[in-house]
Amino acid sequence: MSDKVFLDTNILVYAHTDVDIVKQSVAQKLIADSDSYISTQVLQELANTP
Repeated sequence: MSDKVFLDTNILVYAHTDVDIVKQSVAQKLIADSDSYISTQVLQELANTP
């Protein structure tokens, strides 16, 4: 996949949390297989996620 993708905080949270393995694997595949972008706001939201 070569589409440009803007990543939301939820995608990053799913990628790093093992609560739902299916969502985790989908999020990790999306991140790995796409030309993804992330904003400063998303990074701040991720840093403030418990």
